[in-house]
Amino acid sequence: MTKVNGTNRSRSVFKRSKEPRIPVMELFGPTIQGEGLMTGTLTHFLRTGGCGLACKWCDSLFAVKPKLIKKYRTMMTVPEIIQTVEGMGVVPYITFTGGDPCLHQHLGDTIPAFNSMGLRVAVETQGQLFPEWLEKADVVTFSPKGPSSGNIMDDIEPLYAWLNSHSPRRTFRICIKVVVFNSEDFTYAKALYETMHHTWYDAFYFTAGTPMLAPPGKGEGEMEQWASDRVIGVLESQQKLATKLINVARTMQFNDKVHLGSQQHVLIWPNQEQGV
Repeated sequence: MTKVNGTNRSRSVFKRSKEPRIPVMELFGPTIQGEGLMTGTLTHFLRTGGCGLACKWCDSLFAVKPKLIKKYRTMMTVPEIIQTVEGMGVVPYITFTGGDPCLHQHLGDTIPAFNSMGLRVAVETQGQLFPEWLEKADVVTFSPKGPSSGNIMDDIEPLYAWLNSHSPRRTFRICIKVVVFNSEDFTYAKALYETMHHTWYDAFYFTAGTPMLAPPGKGEGEMEQWASDRVIGVLESQQKLATKLINVARTMQFNDKVHLGSQQHVLIWPNQEQGV
């Protein structure tokens, strides 16, 4: 069955129809989830195009910038998406990511079919949009953006209201994940933690940001050096963040839902930026 991604798309497999279509940037798996409370879990990934933000350090700008979305997208109907996933093998999860998958109302129509296939659904979103189908997911990860993103989410009240209205009685798990690149991000993440009731989430991740490196050259060994620098950068970033958490823990009590995170998939596949 066809695998869809940003560099190897196949449009001719599917006949045109009048059904609503979703801009799919990547559809691949099985792979390993690298972030949040599902780190290390086998999953498929469905990445949609479109986002209300454009973060400076976004690692998926091809799914954010309109010109790149138009260039790399595959417009797919719900049956086409389901048909493609059926041929990808059986794993515990399929993860909706972006961009922001919550932009696409009809994406929720895939969930009953995925459930019948034995797939649970995880969703990654920044927490600005809350479609009704979000409640049908098994795991929802909200990732508010801190100062270094250039898109700090000052109006966090809609997220707080949604979390409060769905807790503690809910059928799905919730993860809060804040990417931390510097002290300002850490202060932002800590403030979110301090103002969120512990019943609103199942895990709160302080996630070390992956350093943004210039693309590798074509010279001999340059890709290997670039990949090595990425691994070192992730580990150094995580070490700095761990130190911050430990220092704060001397004077502030964290609950047992707090975790230190990083992009584990970068450590596993440091020479790849898509399809992992």
